[in-house]
Amino acid sequence: MKFKDLIFYEIYPNSYLDTNGDGFGDLQGIISKLDYIQGLGFNAIWLNPIYTSPFKDGGYDVSDPYLVDKRFGTNDDLKELIEKMHQRNMVLFLDLVPGHVSIQEKTFLKSSENVPNEEYDTFIWNNNVWNYNPKYRFISGMFDRNGCYMVNFFAHQAAINYGFNEIDDPSYQIPYKEAKKGREYIEKIMKFYLDMGVDGFRCDMADSLVKNDPSKKATIWTWKKIREDLYKQGVKKFYMTSEWSNPHRSLQAGFDSDFVLDHHDNFSHHLFRQGENGFTAPLLVNYNSKLYEMFVKDVNKRLLASKRFKGQLSLISGNHDTWRIANYLNQEELKLAYLFLFTFPGVPYLYYGDEIGMHTDTSLPSFEGGFQRTGSRTPMRWDASLNAGFSTSEKTFLPTNKGDTTVEEEERDPSSLLNVIKELIALRKSHEEFTSYDFHFVDFPLGYKRKDILVLINLKDEEASYSVKGNILYKLGDARYENGECHLAKHAAIVIQEEK
Repeated sequence: MKFKDLIFYEIYPNSYLDTNGDGFGDLQGIISKLDYIQGLGFNAIWLNPIYTSPFKDGGYDVSDPYLVDKRFGTNDDLKELIEKMHQRNMVLFLDLVPGHVSIQEKTFLKSSENVPNEEYDTFIWNNNVWNYNPKYRFISGMFDRNGCYMVNFFAHQAAINYGFNEIDDPSYQIPYKEAKKGREYIEKIMKFYLDMGVDGFRCDMADSLVKNDPSKKATIWTWKKIREDLYKQGVKKFYMTSEWSNPHRSLQAGFDSDFVLDHHDNFSHHLFRQGENGFTAPLLVNYNSKLYEMFVKDVNKRLLASKRFKGQLSLISGNHDTWRIANYLNQEELKLAYLFLFTFPGVPYLYYGDEIGMHTDTSLPSFEGGFQRTGSRTPMRWDASLNAGFSTSEKTFLPTNKGDTTVEEEERDPSSLLNVIKELIALRKSHEEFTSYDFHFVDFPLGYKRKDILVLINLKDEEASYSVKGNILYKLGDARYENGECHLAKHAAIVIQEEK
């Protein structure tokens, strides 16, 4: 299967389905739902971290990168998931955490000893516990080694040493091309899972590897070197999506796609979430010509980079770090959002529960390092049974969102969000135009062409018309096509294949 044909479903494993009654989701729960996931049309899964962890950052603080955490199951369960997905011609991405490890990880603990050893340069340490440079995030006094260790953000996550581009303290900073220990550390982890059968990785904080690297030139070199090294070691072809949100840089680094993240200057934010910088609502709620111009400009800039470097964009419905878009959009607006998501160029990602319009519970206190993200990680709502079918436990990982619908309810309603998403994925798969680079806007807010397929979404409050000759492929809301003329009421949409 070509990478461009993939449609990803993101699963936060703590929250998907608990099969052993301990209150946490597990790998067997995911295996049991492969029929459901594939039935919606997804052919790929991105699995958030499943490695052994103290869970001070939701699993992104890895203490044993080679061992599945016992709350999720075993390495044999992971092998079973891979095998059963491959039997279905589905692709599995693991979440790679290349920038840092838990300070409980054994390699880091070896580096923290006060006697030089083979791991001394695997992580970034300065040369004196009193040498605190406020330019960097250093933690001092936690270990016997006479130095401070650097972190990317949280104090319990030590930064892996990929070296420095600009050296400002040669007493401890290594030039990036000489920082072999850090590269070897992450390459070994990647090879372990690729040899197991994993198809690729979503790469956390992909732009954060080399320090003092404002242009990211050294980080780009490092990622290319990592892939080159792995292929020299005989690993199979694999794919990677970057958490970078700068395709001009990430695709140069060799990533197959780059996320369009929830940043205030991103087009997805303008369309789905915008509520800052003087704008009170996203375009799907309230049309604003200035915001629309910003949206168009950013779309064109990112698509230009995607095409130039022969990679893909990955537009997301949301993820474990963002509030869900159902907190910003109503049910009809959500359907329009997914129409855009699945007819836009690139490799799309949908976060579990977004297919039924789950909301972020903004009232929840932080749990396992979730902070304001905690409420976006609540359990999947399957049916009307205990804990919405997530678990038989009296106490679950997080409480379920009792105001939200369930998969069972959505499946019974032909016009539900879940069934619309299922139809949109089928539409995408049945027309290769949607996986091409071909895209350009037309004079209609929001309108664009994918080769000979025209997509119109009326963002304005009044009815809008557009002249075209062709056949209706799909429509939402009050959309009519008569005598070569499309008539769309507010927030109606239509997909037309033009006559040749």
